[in-house]
Amino acid sequence: MAPARPIRNLDCEESFRTAAGKVIWTRFEEMMSFRDEALAGEDIEGVHDMRVGSRRLRAALELFRDVFPSNRLSPLLRDVKSLADSLGDVRDMDVMIDRLKRDMKGRPPSQQLVLGDMIADLNERRDQAREVLKETISRLEREEFPRQFLAVVAQETM
Repeated sequence: MAPARPIRNLDCEESFRTAAGKVIWTRFEEMMSFRDEALAGEDIEGVHDMRVGSRRLRAALELFRDVFPSNRLSPLLRDVKSLADSLGDVRDMDVMIDRLKRDMKGRPPSQQLVLGDMIADLNERRDQAREVLKETISRLEREEFPRQFLAVVAQETM
């Protein structure tokens, strides 16, 4: 898991609103920095890191919820949750597959066969979950989620 990025230029003398902007902006950039890795699917850690980033972002939005009018916060939370859910579905499959692969070692052939079938099924389910993740990211990008998200944060925290 990637460590949380430090919040640059955070000053305890600045307003709650300004601090909120810096924290949320940093958490958003952190989450999105794993986008390409998560989509590539070559390393399961890309999905994991983006998911952790989405959870940190949601926590920051909840922490600073008083900065935003509810009609502006709700869509932000909804979109981040949608992305987090898609990432979570892929991550869950990754974790189960990894666990079953480790459990196969030293097992009798009959058990390895059953575990192999389970892994094959989970691989198919993961592929489906990855497609949903790709569709979710694509939809959010078509709807200009990154630009709109950061625009709302900038408007409400300056």
